[in-house]
Amino acid sequence: MKKIRLSIFMSILFCVGYFIFYGHQNKIQAAPPSGYSDILTAPGVNIVPGANSAISEIDGDYGSMFKLTQYTSYEPFGEAETIEYDSHLSKSYRFHNDTVASEKGVWIRNAGMYNGRSVDLKLVIDQMDFADKGSGNSPYFNFVAVDFSDINSTVNTIIPNTKTWGEAFLFLGSTTRSASKINDTYTFEDNASYHYEFYDSETKKQLNYKGTWNFNNINIAKAVTTPFNNDFDKMFVLDSTWIGYKDASKPNYLELFGNGTTVNAPASRLTQLFESQSFATSMEKRYSNGNGGTALGAMGIMYSTESLARIAPAKPIIFAEKNSAVHTEADYGRIKYSILQTVADNKLENRNTTFSIETMVPSQYDIDLSKVRVYEFGTGETVEKTGQFTIAIDPMNSSRVILTAKDPTTNEFNGSVLEIKVEAKQNATFKFNKVDHNYQVGGKDDAHMIYELGGTTTTTHYTYLNRFSGDLNAEVVVQDDQTKAKVLYEGVPYGVAKTDVKIPMGGSIATAYPNAKDLLTSYDVDTGNEIDRPVTVSYVGTPPDISAKQPGDIVDVPLIMTSAKGVETPITVKIEITQTIFDLDIEHLDAETGAVIATTSPLPSGEADEEYLATSKAISGYIPTAVLVDGVDKTPAQLTDPLTVTAKFVTNKKVTFKYTKLRTPVVNAKFAVNPTTVPLGGQTEYTATIQNTAQAPTKWRNVFYQVDTPFPDKIAPDPTSVTVNGMPIAADKVEFNPITRAFKINLGDLDQNQVIIKYKVEIAADATLQTLKQTYTVSGDEAAKTSNETSLAIIAGESQLNVLYRKKDETNNDVKMDPDRDAITTQKDGTAFDITPETFDGYVLDKIIVDGQALPEPLPTSVKGKYGEISTIEFHYKGTLLITSAPSLLDFEMNEASAKELRVESAKTDKDLVVTDTRATKQRWYLYAKVTEDFKTTDGSNKTLSGILRYNDGGTTEKSFPVDQNQLLTSPDNYSDTKYNISQTWTAKGKGFKVEVPGDYVKQLGEYRAKIVYTLSEVPNLP
Repeated sequence: MKKIRLSIFMSILFCVGYFIFYGHQNKIQAAPPSGYSDILTAPGVNIVPGANSAISEIDGDYGSMFKLTQYTSYEPFGEAETIEYDSHLSKSYRFHNDTVASEKGVWIRNAGMYNGRSVDLKLVIDQMDFADKGSGNSPYFNFVAVDFSDINSTVNTIIPNTKTWGEAFLFLGSTTRSASKINDTYTFEDNASYHYEFYDSETKKQLNYKGTWNFNNINIAKAVTTPFNNDFDKMFVLDSTWIGYKDASKPNYLELFGNGTTVNAPASRLTQLFESQSFATSMEKRYSNGNGGTALGAMGIMYSTESLARIAPAKPIIFAEKNSAVHTEADYGRIKYSILQTVADNKLENRNTTFSIETMVPSQYDIDLSKVRVYEFGTGETVEKTGQFTIAIDPMNSSRVILTAKDPTTNEFNGSVLEIKVEAKQNATFKFNKVDHNYQVGGKDDAHMIYELGGTTTTTHYTYLNRFSGDLNAEVVVQDDQTKAKVLYEGVPYGVAKTDVKIPMGGSIATAYPNAKDLLTSYDVDTGNEIDRPVTVSYVGTPPDISAKQPGDIVDVPLIMTSAKGVETPITVKIEITQTIFDLDIEHLDAETGAVIATTSPLPSGEADEEYLATSKAISGYIPTAVLVDGVDKTPAQLTDPLTVTAKFVTNKKVTFKYTKLRTPVVNAKFAVNPTTVPLGGQTEYTATIQNTAQAPTKWRNVFYQVDTPFPDKIAPDPTSVTVNGMPIAADKVEFNPITRAFKINLGDLDQNQVIIKYKVEIAADATLQTLKQTYTVSGDEAAKTSNETSLAIIAGESQLNVLYRKKDETNNDVKMDPDRDAITTQKDGTAFDITPETFDGYVLDKIIVDGQALPEPLPTSVKGKYGEISTIEFHYKGTLLITSAPSLLDFEMNEASAKELRVESAKTDKDLVVTDTRATKQRWYLYAKVTEDFKTTDGSNKTLSGILRYNDGGTTEKSFPVDQNQLLTSPDNYSDTKYNISQTWTAKGKGFKVEVPGDYVKQLGEYRAKIVYTLSEVPNLP
């Protein structure tokens, strides 16, 4: 099939603990209540034998329970009515549905202990659903607030089958005794829901409480609900219990009910372990008698302060103190802490058989047995229990004390929270060390030593019969540094006494040393803490009187060092009494042999610390070259004759002068020139180094410097440039004869020090090219020396030509072109050059600068000149906006002519369409295209296909190309790019040129060509 060919040609513009309890299978109680399962058959429930000893044990972590103490108080809220009782301080609080309070209940302050913290219990009554008994008469819901003063009272108890008022602690509901004034009666299925919340009594923050809830009085009068998560293993009942259970209507709750009628019966009790911030429960009225009667009646639930099951002792809890007593106070340096030990309230048969606590402090402390005391925690030391223990220091370790309970089964010992107060004092082995004692510098514990007392240092030991035993270690509590004892340590001064301290006979210590600190070489505090500084040093009283002491006597002078905190340390300095007039030995030695060559007689003498100026002697044939004081070299840097030195009597013992024999001068002479090659018209510098190297500092007199080879014509030294050791020399000391060309310098007398002579030499531009070789001779009395030879090459001049290529960057600064074409060349002066500037893609030559002067326009095509006349040529370019690549052909190949519309989505190209923008400041640009000649056959038949070219720029409408009309192809947002390849954005079905031929539009097959012109503009809307 013949093809149609269309072409366009272009042009471009944690660990969890657990316990196993063994159930007792001796069931005594009759069948459970109707509709309930016998709790004794519940899977995992813990069955406690009635009057027998325990066969299971609850971990002491659950040993916390609630107990009435003298610190317990009550605060009702929610419009409670208060009932008072004659002869009793106890009260009852009554709550009714008719009150509008949003929350009803009672705060029970200091209701128990948990982890050494007093606990507030908050009772919140959530709902009271009581039937109206007529005329709006519905019962109250009551709480009994038992006062501690009534705990053992047996007078007019308000709950049947109780012996004391204390048994009514936390009672909730009503009783059958009219004298109680809370003998409300309830209708069958009357119910109340309530919960308890747990708070720290001091901080008032809610606690995650872990302990036991001891239900009492679960009988036929009411059903009770309790939180339940299939965990019967956390419940304990007697083997004689009458309690039955079933799922409560509320999810995750268990309903408990008993078929007994007796109040406060052991069979009605259930102990439940829990851990939570609250404990929710409810009661609902059931029967009025054992026959299932539903007449009005009372219902109430009690709390037992005694667990059904045996509870092990809890881990001891350490509360360490911060002791900031200062060194003048009796408690200074003592470790103080308390051990809180909870002993669970167990039945008599379940109480510990043996019980002891041992605690230990760091080995540099001893436990103070007299300070070990035991109290009932929370009583403010009013209830002492020290007598219940045998307390003894470990005979093998005075840092450990052991407290052994005399009888852990007594009522006084049982159910206690013991507070054991311990103190320890530093023993003879105590030695302060910052690291060992964790001494703090700065911060909240500045100047305190810190000791961790948690962990194995405190352990509780217990046994129960031969069944259970345990060793419980106190835990380390990081919060608030609870288990860290902190002890203030005030720094102790220390010092080092001076030795060999002497005072002349008849002198005075106070006069010789008015400041006592001057008798010490150093002093400070052992803590190095600024809080203990400064340390002052003073005499103890007045210094000893030495007026009658003789030479050789030794006197002890007591001093006291005192820290800023008033801590004192004594120190003694020994002072020797000496004579008052002293000799100073002076000797004169040959420096080489050490032989004595002269003496000083008599020797000089004077009082202690009196200064004396010692002077060397004039000894024929010698010159003084060194002086020593007590063997220490004191020779001055600049020798003099004579030599002198200052010494002190007593402080200094001997002055030694050393002398060296005079010798003939020995001379070194060196000669150098730099640079060694100089062009005509240039300059160089000569350096002569001369030294008298005689071992003795012999003077070399009448010394002259003279160049041996006269300077050639037009090459001459500059007499004004002559320096000797860096200093200009007097003009009359320099001689240059322009006739003989001789050069001479008068140096005078030279010692052994080095002499460096420098001077400039000028080469005239018309001097003869040559190599100048020279030496000099330095001569004087007794010695002369000729130097080494120097060589200076005189050459024709050379110059450099720097050619630089520059452009402007974004901040309008001149920068090198990329790639860097800068070049430096060197040629002999006068050599011609012709430099044609480089070309750079995207840039045009903007200006030419020759040695700082810009050439006028039009710019030359090259720069011509000679080396030595021009040194720098700068070619400056500016960026342009231009099309740097464009396809010369877009080839749309169609395989057939058709009656249907044909469309070609892309064309073959030979090059990319690329815009390059090298302008220093980039701005938006616009690329246009227009068809200047429409598609026409190439065979001369002049058949045309007009209007078939399209361009897709990503918009919704493709652009067409009427002849000679510009169409915008693109104006990209990322115009900051230097190069932008438009054709890389062209895709089939996407951006780019397309051809769209209507059906039956092609009348003749063959090759059609059109011509398109691209135009790049800096402004929009090109016409």
